[in-house]
Amino acid sequence: MKSRWFQVPTLHVPVAPKSVSWLELFYDLIFVAAFIQLGNGLSNQVSLGGFLGFCILFVPLWLGWTGFSFFCNRFNIDDFTHRLMVFAQMFAVGAMAITAPMALQGKHIPFILCVAVSQLVIAALFFRAWWQVVESRSYSRYWGTIFLVGALLWAGAALLPAPLSYWMCGLGLAEIILAPFRKHSRKLAEEYPTDREHLSERFGLLTMIVLGESFVKVLTELSGVSSVAAVVQAIFILMITCCIWWVYFDDVAECEIKDDRISPIIWLYAHLPLQIGITASGVAIKKAVLFELENPAPSAYRWLLCGTIAMIFISTSLLDAVTERREAELSDRLRVNVKFAAGLLLLAIPAATNALSALWFLIITVAICVAQVLIDMVVAPLKDDYQEHASIADLVRAHQSAKAPETSNRKDVSTAVRKGTPADYRRDLYFFLIEGSWKVFFVVASFLFLFINIIFASLYLLQPGAIAGIDTPTFADAFFFSVQTISTIGYGALSPASDYGNMIVTIEAAVGILYVALATGITFAKASRPKQTILFTNSMVVSPYNGVPTLQLRVGNARGNDIIDASVAVVALFDEVSSEGQHLRRLVDLPLARDNTPMFSLSWSIFHTIDESSPLHGIDFSNLESSKLVNFIVTLTGHDGTYGQTIYARQLYYHEHLQHNRVFEDVVGHLPDGRFIVDYHKFHETKPLAELSEAV
Repeated sequence: MKSRWFQVPTLHVPVAPKSVSWLELFYDLIFVAAFIQLGNGLSNQVSLGGFLGFCILFVPLWLGWTGFSFFCNRFNIDDFTHRLMVFAQMFAVGAMAITAPMALQGKHIPFILCVAVSQLVIAALFFRAWWQVVESRSYSRYWGTIFLVGALLWAGAALLPAPLSYWMCGLGLAEIILAPFRKHSRKLAEEYPTDREHLSERFGLLTMIVLGESFVKVLTELSGVSSVAAVVQAIFILMITCCIWWVYFDDVAECEIKDDRISPIIWLYAHLPLQIGITASGVAIKKAVLFELENPAPSAYRWLLCGTIAMIFISTSLLDAVTERREAELSDRLRVNVKFAAGLLLLAIPAATNALSALWFLIITVAICVAQVLIDMVVAPLKDDYQEHASIADLVRAHQSAKAPETSNRKDVSTAVRKGTPADYRRDLYFFLIEGSWKVFFVVASFLFLFINIIFASLYLLQPGAIAGIDTPTFADAFFFSVQTISTIGYGALSPASDYGNMIVTIEAAVGILYVALATGITFAKASRPKQTILFTNSMVVSPYNGVPTLQLRVGNARGNDIIDASVAVVALFDEVSSEGQHLRRLVDLPLARDNTPMFSLSWSIFHTIDESSPLHGIDFSNLESSKLVNFIVTLTGHDGTYGQTIYARQLYYHEHLQHNRVFEDVVGHLPDGRFIVDYHKFHETKPLAELSEAV
């Protein structure tokens, strides 16, 4: 048993997962309390200067938390001395929280000294590991020195007058922030790899606790309010927090960091503006609860709300750029671009909604956040809940020993779940729109059209007097002027009235040309794609033909146009597991009585004779469950005379689709005037072989 008084730290090797300790969770709560205090200081001074001061004070707090988290990630230790050192830093952080409002008012010395103590404790943690853990001395010495130098610079800043002390504090921050980018640091990171799963959990927990602060602030604000309308307004605004949670924990937190040198560093520092934005957005949401919905929202609060959410989305897009989402349907580039574009749009909203009521301002802001959730669902509509540790051979054996599923449970191969597909090989937006329905295309095209016009309407409103024809243009006026510009309508009532307005019109005209060209190209590509109308029978039959057992199916040309040089292939799929446990699916071509026809317009019966040379010879078709036969794959290709393009069709047949000792009903006949008739009402129908014999 280990002594609780004194232990020797051990280097954590990221082979087995490391869980977050109770001490780390307690440590996080102290930091969140400090973040709340910083947020309260920002709440009392909502301005650009107040926000910049909030960000500057947030950075040393965040660096202290990050330094301790990385120490816990690399080393295992939990004795009396370690706990005392951690409690010492927690008290320093608490003192930072108390002195942060004073620092915002210009009394910065107490805060600077608290930061110095906090970084000194982290340096002591690393130097203790340097002293006791021999195999990691180079790593411990490097980071212990980095935090020691940072602590000394902050302590020295307390002795200098105001302008110089600020510069000294900046050097202290730069010493720590730039350390991971140095060549020696990257070399140490390769030699002593981090436990990325533990780090992801640590950052996720801090993000979750900071997000919960928004609810705490809103509930505190509503504690003395009895109005139902105010509660509804608060619930509506808190949807922003829910969307931020969704975007981070359903997207970023579930992704794997790309395996290169720079991606982990970008992933780390992208969390800094993310958590600054989340903390400040809690302040903005608290202010938004008190908006008078019929009046325009105060400008400072509009900028604070949209600016912080924009910071969150842009930071998230940066996190997306250095991570891979394994179970996504669409390329990772889409989620990066969408979040970045949403961030840019949010930065234009405060100026664009200057004349709008607070209600419409909130509706637009919340709608942009909700759109991120919906897009996230489109990008990754499936969740990984499949067995990860069972081998494919085990799954095949379980499948063979289980009862065959019902026909309604059979899934087409196009619905197969593709797990772990590399991002560069997934569907892009063009493929998604081409393969999708017309409804999906029109929804996406309409959304992009509205999005582009909202962006340019916001740009027009950034400069008063940019649009001639209206004394005080509203957002609606700017939006409809943008629609006229991008569509080249130009009624003449509105026109650009300044160099700035002419520049935006020029840019929008170029964007409009590109948008129309792309939308037109996709429209023509979808409309010109030939849609095959080849009809396969729902079942295959196995019955004697000329005294020999024969596999039969039927295809029909439902449209009735000419399909030239049509060819068909039937392949049997067998499931096999070798004696070594290797799973193999073997495809076997079935020779057909006739596998091509010069012209296919009506119906085509396809035959495979099951003789001694057939791959199906010896199979008991009355009890297919005992065989290794999985299914039949039928493909048909031909040249469509109407479209002038090659078309194809395919069909899968499983055990339950085979009928034994039955034949197809005849569907081809003649009308009194001599024309052919194909009765598709009976196309899938079969009858017992005995009825055919009696008719003969």
